Amino acid sequence: MNERELQIRIRQHLNMSAREISLPAANRLAEARQKALSRQKVRVKRLSLAGIGQSMVEHILPHGRTAVAMLVVLLLAVGSGFLGELQHVADLEEVDSALLADDLPIDAYLDRGFDAWVQNESPD
Repeated sequence: MNERELQIRIRQHLNMSAREISLPAANRLAEARQKALSRQKVRVKRLSLAGIGQSMVEHILPHGRTAVAMLVVLLLAVGSGFLGELQHVADLEEVDSALLADDLPIDAYLDRGFDAWVQNESPD
């Protein structure tokens, strides 16, 4: 006897036995089946994956919004610092370009009296 034949024989035996069940017992079995099905639907809704889904629902999800908000604030802070550093580098590049394009030597800009001289010589 192969597996398929065994399945057919068991099904036939169960069908014959089901016809012999009394009406009150059949009603109790139907009620128990409905109760089991309703419990099964509840578990599927709560992500019951061998306890992992339940612990996610109970512990991680309530704090999920806070964690996401903290992550966004952290990313904004890092991004702001990065953009500030880019702006600082751009400013230094601008100063370097102005120094390279001018005919004055760099030592003139480092001289403390040069700034006062430029302000006195420039027409207002």
